[in-house]
Amino acid sequence: MAHNFPDDSFVAATILNLAFNDQSPSYTAYNNQAAWAAANGIRAFALTFGAGFAGMTEDALSTKLLGNMGALPNAGLQAALRDYLVSVGKANVGIVALQLGQILSGLENATGDQATYAAAAERWNEDIFSSHTYSNNPANFPPAMPIGVGLAGVTLALTMGDDSILPTAALAGLRSTDYGDTIMATTAGLLSSGDSIDGGRGVDALKATLAADATVEPMLQNVEHVFLQAGAHSKFMATQSTGITELWREAAAGPAEFYGVDLATTVGIRNSGSGGALSVVFAGTGGSADAATLVFLGAAGDDEVIVDAVENLGIKSQKSGAANTVKITANAAEKISILGDQALTTTVKGAHVSVIDASAFTGALTLAFATTGLTAVSISGGTRGDAFTIDDTSGARVVVEAGHGADTISIGAHNAHLISLGVGADTLNITGLAGPAAKDIDTGTSASLAASAIEVRDFASGAELLRLTGAASTAKATPGGVELARIAAAPSLLEATALAATTAGASKAIAFRYGADTYILVNDGVAALGANDSLVKLAGVAALADATWAMA
Repeated sequence: MAHNFPDDSFVAATILNLAFNDQSPSYTAYNNQAAWAAANGIRAFALTFGAGFAGMTEDALSTKLLGNMGALPNAGLQAALRDYLVSVGKANVGIVALQLGQILSGLENATGDQATYAAAAERWNEDIFSSHTYSNNPANFPPAMPIGVGLAGVTLALTMGDDSILPTAALAGLRSTDYGDTIMATTAGLLSSGDSIDGGRGVDALKATLAADATVEPMLQNVEHVFLQAGAHSKFMATQSTGITELWREAAAGPAEFYGVDLATTVGIRNSGSGGALSVVFAGTGGSADAATLVFLGAAGDDEVIVDAVENLGIKSQKSGAANTVKITANAAEKISILGDQALTTTVKGAHVSVIDASAFTGALTLAFATTGLTAVSISGGTRGDAFTIDDTSGARVVVEAGHGADTISIGAHNAHLISLGVGADTLNITGLAGPAAKDIDTGTSASLAASAIEVRDFASGAELLRLTGAASTAKATPGGVELARIAAAPSLLEATALAATTAGASKAIAFRYGADTYILVNDGVAALGANDSLVKLAGVAALADATWAMA
């Protein structure tokens, strides 16, 4: 769609405000920015504008820019932009954002490999046009306003019949505008499969209530934001709609379903009230790396989201009152990425989930996860104090990167897990040691023994706590200094561990140093070293304070 865009300095101001803030500045601010850019150069303006965001990580910046431009979810593009920012330096993020906005703007009629960005480019150009229209109006003097709901538009109401809302409608009550319109259908039954709504230009919103057991399939065009209150067992069909960028389920009276949703549409739960299960069926799946994004905003109703046929699932937990509490069932997901800044409590279920990545998450994460038949699983925590409860009874090897903050990790002894505690005063609970369900240690060689141990990295003796639970009642052995020195002087790890086993005795746990590391051996009911014993390695710990580890 062709637009008459403003001069370069105004385009730069518009792109940067949208890219970084998703906002249209007031008339005064907009013209001041454009005048500064004209006087000092657009490059200098972009550098100055971006400087205020240089404190963010490259990953967060790439997510922010691409998200505000409507180019997500796209894991490959997000990673490429992140790496590019690492290469050129965050000091240049303003120029990168401006160039990215200009490139996307030119892809509206792209063909070939770049045709995948055509729809996002069209929406982006409409955002630029709508933003300039708003900011260039002298009547718009308040502080910056978000692009979307709230810009100068009209509010239109649906009736109980089949409605047709168009930019060209003869009646004002059925005519959408070039700005942010709101279509209201908050009485159950007003939104129907016979409704046809074209929001036209601007970022428009539909707010509707679905009756219980209703199936609704309206034809929506250019209605970017859809907010639905769902009756029990209601179904919203997006198969006849195009241009929905955000699809939200608000308060729900029971389970509901969104069907035929475009993968580029962000699906969210907000202000959920009593909650309920939301099943999301995306259209266009079937590839090996389909990606979709879910957003939680004020989802405090013990909700659940069920997603099938999507391999890469992005989760954003955003702030709005109480922490978000949402169960995630993703039967085809292989990787789940958790972003945002609001505390999230979740149980993740999925037979193929091998990666849960919350490394860029700045809220506190409480995660419960049960491994499946996969051989390996990777879980990464974020920048706050997280709590992981990992059911490892399937036997998968779990690699945990706890990240920053005072984390609490609870995991079984079913495999030779690798746990990096990171920065913070952490608590690690390992259960089921030296029992029938624990993974056998390999006593063939020192190398095989080391490979079969549970390894803990970044453990700070005296500042952190390690709690070990044996399958049977297990007490801590109290070896003397001579005995510990003899163990440390053994010619190999295997011989040191065997000596530790006989020193400790049956059903005892003993901590000993060997080389640069400290080991804790948990003996079963036999005093000699055997396959049913368990070994925990505290990498790099030269001295272990007795108060910093406990047996239960």
